[in-house]
Amino acid sequence: MAINTEIEGIVALRPEPNGASPPEAVQVVKPTVAPEVVADVALSQKPIRAHRRRAWVLPVAIGSAALITSGTLGGFLVSTIGQRDTARHQFAVTQTTLMTTGEQLAAARGDAATRKVTSDYITLVAVNSGRAVADYQTLVTCTSYSPCRTAAQQTLSDLQAFQTQRAAASVPPALSNADGELRDGLSAAIAALGEFITGQDNDDLSKLKDGGHKLDAAFSTIGKAEAALGTASS
Repeated sequence: MAINTEIEGIVALRPEPNGASPPEAVQVVKPTVAPEVVADVALSQKPIRAHRRRAWVLPVAIGSAALITSGTLGGFLVSTIGQRDTARHQFAVTQTTLMTTGEQLAAARGDAATRKVTSDYITLVAVNSGRAVADYQTLVTCTSYSPCRTAAQQTLSDLQAFQTQRAAASVPPALSNADGELRDGLSAAIAALGEFITGQDNDDLSKLKDGGHKLDAAFSTIGKAEAALGTASS
């Protein structure tokens, strides 16, 4: 029996053909085989499965979150864009309305301003014309020198004041033609009264009569101008 228990036996060698002594037996040593350790499959595979599951779950979770996020964000963007477009439309409508209202207000202010200018001008003409006509009536009905001289001077002063105020007044464009006719009538009446007064002061009958006829024609022109003003302003 071998000393080493790990040696299973002695292997005898074949004898030599020439009768020589065979060599000593060679001990065959069987290598020691370590006991096979069964791997813990559960332990070795569990982390792999867990890793693989985590590797699969993570993209799915990310994908789901992305879908949810993209869906929510998409809805939010659609809603926001819709609200923005609605706001823009409302702003455009409001801006158009404001522009129209502004134009209407500007037109109304322009109309009001024009009406005021027209009213002021017509009032000026009416007041001064009434005064001048009253003076003229007094002049044509007088029967003696002193009252006629006073009436002529008063008519001249009022006509001159009328012409000054008319020239300083703002004349509406629609009344410019009638205003020009009124201006010419007043100028003719002032000139006629100057000649009439000269005839009175110098006992010049020809100047007195000529001035009187010219004054009648001038007041006729003033009357026509006032009629045109009434038609144009109505």
